[in-house]
Amino acid sequence: MGEIQDKKIVAELCGAIIGDGWIQSNEKSCFIAGDPIEDKEYYDLYLSKLISKTIKKVETKEFPYWKVYGVSIHGKENIQKLLNFGLPKGNKALTAKIPSWIKNSNEEVKRSFIRGLFDTDGSISCQKDYTKYADRFNSYYHTKIRIRLTSISHLLINETSKILKELNYRCVTRTIKRGYSNRRNNHDVNILEINRIPNIKRFMEEISPENLKHITRYDVWKRFGFCPPHTTISQRKDILKNKLNPYNLYKRG
Repeated sequence: MGEIQDKKIVAELCGAIIGDGWIQSNEKSCFIAGDPIEDKEYYDLYLSKLISKTIKKVETKEFPYWKVYGVSIHGKENIQKLLNFGLPKGNKALTAKIPSWIKNSNEEVKRSFIRGLFDTDGSISCQKDYTKYADRFNSYYHTKIRIRLTSISHLLINETSKILKELNYRCVTRTIKRGYSNRRNNHDVNILEINRIPNIKRFMEEISPENLKHITRYDVWKRFGFCPPHTTISQRKDILKNKLNPYNLYKRG
């Protein structure tokens, strides 16, 4: 692999592709795509521009067959660039890992990789507090915030956990065993989670995600102390603009 000129930008792109992308085994194309509603602005306003700056000019579009929204990169030379960055081709679900040059880079490059991975494949969720010590507010509203990354690749979660710990984040990992069902082998799911509020706040400041899907959920929690579940990005924007009262999204007995 030749010398990479802007390692931070390339590391972020690698994170995004490992999160939501795949390179065809025949090396003809690369697709990066997410939810057509929740992720649309991220692809339109940010990731497409990052790719255009790094690889080639791309336009966002819908992929009706897969019911996703994103970008595609074509051309042997462009795909070779991505492969030279250390990205895998073909089915990466079980084998996804972080390119070694990113693991050996400085903290800025590592943060950029985490940003790309989290923006595409991460989530922020808020849960109720079901412990016996919870007060009425915490047991009724979804106040317990979590940052989470999930992957079938055990190696990817372990390597990401190691990088986060190097960046002084406290995170926990666990595996949900799936086994066989309906005669199909459902792969185990590996989860990385940050659940301490000081770490979550620092993550949002230092890693600085670009996907509004995450930002709006965090901002609602930050302002109100909770974020209702199953909200759309449009609803969360309305909450932040004081056009929608988040308390009204809870059914009163």
